Amino acid sequence: MSCHRDATCYTIIAVYIKSRMGNKAQFGTLLLGVVRSVSRLEREQVCCGELTFQQFDTLKRIATGDKPTLGSVAAELGIDLSTASRNLTRLERAGFVSKVRDEGDARSVIIRLTRKGKTALSTMSCDERDAFTAIYDRLPTEQRGPVIECLSLLSEALEGNSPLDAECCPPPAKQRPGRVKSAS
Repeated sequence: MSCHRDATCYTIIAVYIKSRMGNKAQFGTLLLGVVRSVSRLEREQVCCGELTFQQFDTLKRIATGDKPTLGSVAAELGIDLSTASRNLTRLERAGFVSKVRDEGDARSVIIRLTRKGKTALSTMSCDERDAFTAIYDRLPTEQRGPVIECLSLLSEALEGNSPLDAECCPPPAKQRPGRVKSAS
């Protein structure tokens, strides 16, 4: 279902925002609260031991990728190559991943999960599923469908794939590098 094109979904969101949130500032406050709660949940109930949440997410991308490389992992995660490289180096040193040359293209290095990486991913994926299932189960049954539709719409809006894109604030003024006004 493509929720962003569905007038019903817009109606649900509009009614929800108007009846429960009242204004954009409260929407922002609620959204930040959700982000913080999910981050805390990930830290406390999913990620543990040697891995950070970002490393767990990296392992997930490697596991689902077709011949994952440094560049493809960085693109999937939406991070810089240098950040992905540091992350993968740490994972390799800890024994979660290994790097091998692609047999079809010797210039390309493929990243693979080791047995340790697969075990960690399996354990943490179960923990993540259980944590999110517990939240889902606390939602009233009749609200689950609309919540999922609204989360899909919100996800699309955050990715910039929604017709809701609108610039509300002017971009910050650009400063020339190396020039700082002195306070004299």
